[in-house]
Amino acid sequence: MVEQKVANVSSQVSLRYASFETRLVAFVLDVIVLLAVFALFFAVAFLQILIRTDFGETDTPDSAVWAAAIILATYCFLFLPLYFIGLWVWRSQTVGQMAMVIKVVRRDGRPIGLPTAVVRVGGLNVLPAIFVASLLALLATGLAEDALIGIIWVLALVGLILIAIQVVGFLMIPFDQQRQALHDRLADTIVMEPR
Repeated sequence: MVEQKVANVSSQVSLRYASFETRLVAFVLDVIVLLAVFALFFAVAFLQILIRTDFGETDTPDSAVWAAAIILATYCFLFLPLYFIGLWVWRSQTVGQMAMVIKVVRRDGRPIGLPTAVVRVGGLNVLPAIFVASLLALLATGLAEDALIGIIWVLALVGLILIAIQVVGFLMIPFDQQRQALHDRLADTIVMEPR
């Protein structure tokens, strides 16, 4: 078992680096939470289209399509990053991490602050998720006209590259002495479980 003694405010607390499996389960739980919230955003986006078209009786106004795109973009570009940043700064844990009883901390055991959370979220799964969600939003809102096919392919390619980097970064965990993923290294953080 990999362990470390860290100074936590005024006392010595024994913590253990979170295992790859524990972190993976926490991530899957976060994805489930995020998909549930996405379903709400998606429902609101398309409910307003249904209402504005008299439930399919009239043509969809461009403003309804753009409103749906803005609602979905709000999820991608505002909610997703704020979910991670807000919870890490507030509790040092996302919902999945709370369920698995693990915390994100600095290497010295102190809680992370806003700048560290922003760096960590930039290196985490949020960027690939934003690109993939943007692609899905473009396709779902009917914006996939001929002029936008190139944009969609670029978004898809960038999203796939970012996802591949994230997967490789996550697969570093079992082989790293401090069980750090790429985003942990970028933000100089570790994920610990209390002992």
